[in-house]
Amino acid sequence: MGTRLSKEDVWPAVLGGVVLSAGGIGRERALRDRSFGEMAMAHGSLEVVAASALKGDDEILVATGVGAPGQGGHLPNAGHSVLAARQLVEAAHARPLGVIPGHVPGLYAWAMAAALGVPLLDAACNGRGHPTVKMGSLGLASRPDVQLYQSGVGDKVGITVHGNTVITSALMRAASVQNGGLIMACRGPLPASLVIEAGALGAISYQLALGRAIIDAGASACVVIEAVLDQTRGRILAEGEVISNTVEYREGFDVGQVAVRSASGSRVALGVCNEYMFAEAEGIRVATFPDLLATLDPMTGGVLAIRELQPGAPVVVIATSKRNLPLGSGIFDPAVYPDVEAAMGAELAKYALDPNA
Repeated sequence: MGTRLSKEDVWPAVLGGVVLSAGGIGRERALRDRSFGEMAMAHGSLEVVAASALKGDDEILVATGVGAPGQGGHLPNAGHSVLAARQLVEAAHARPLGVIPGHVPGLYAWAMAAALGVPLLDAACNGRGHPTVKMGSLGLASRPDVQLYQSGVGDKVGITVHGNTVITSALMRAASVQNGGLIMACRGPLPASLVIEAGALGAISYQLALGRAIIDAGASACVVIEAVLDQTRGRILAEGEVISNTVEYREGFDVGQVAVRSASGSRVALGVCNEYMFAEAEGIRVATFPDLLATLDPMTGGVLAIRELQPGAPVVVIATSKRNLPLGSGIFDPAVYPDVEAAMGAELAKYALDPNA
């Protein structure tokens, strides 16, 4: 029915996933994410299957994290992901037959699927990083009639809630704050038909293909960056050095801006809400979520996370259009933008919902 994943697939998944994390994850987190995949392999074989392989009413779970990925003192814990899933299964009397990540890298979804003995579906709520549960809700943010469970686990907090997406997401965000910034979470059960209709189909395959292209590029930074650009059909926005990083944690989000000055003297500002959400070149908007923005190390080609970008650091800023990415249709729901726009003090929906932008 599907493809058996092996230990050899873990590192490509990590490398492709950190690019697609849009600044939320960098080299500091890569090894931890690798351990999640290796933990999944330790449970035995893990199969990745197309979402269409399931029946429409089969139940699936979404593995995710809630909070701010830059909070280094509260890094993701794959064991917490598995515990969150078990809490949800017990509360909902669920019988899941598949798992998807809220967004890639999503290696905690690998661990969750392996622990539950079910396949990892070749899909995600989104094939790139996003800052809120609502953005990964597969359109349910505008469906207050649909009830679901959400369960979260952290070092200090365990929570299971039931209600619509908007209400339960607010409670999960509050729990992440109480835990110091981040909890590992699970939501569902959802029908496989919803993933088939609204999910980012092929997201795992896309992630793996990008990671393999990076590995095949070898050790040359220029060749690695070129491979990323080729695979994502992206472009370079700036190549220079970081001149400021004002990103700080507040009320459940990492919010602020990273400014880069290119060798020519032009300035690019990257707006952040957990991930890169927009880029402005000399004050002109040139990319907006769900376009992908990423920052790469010109010395190695590796991904640099937002929290790793200190003033004076050399950096290459790349961007690719939303049209080149596997995205769930829920990301084009107007209801998912107001809270992020409020946190950032910036307009997103105007650009994100414009198919020609």
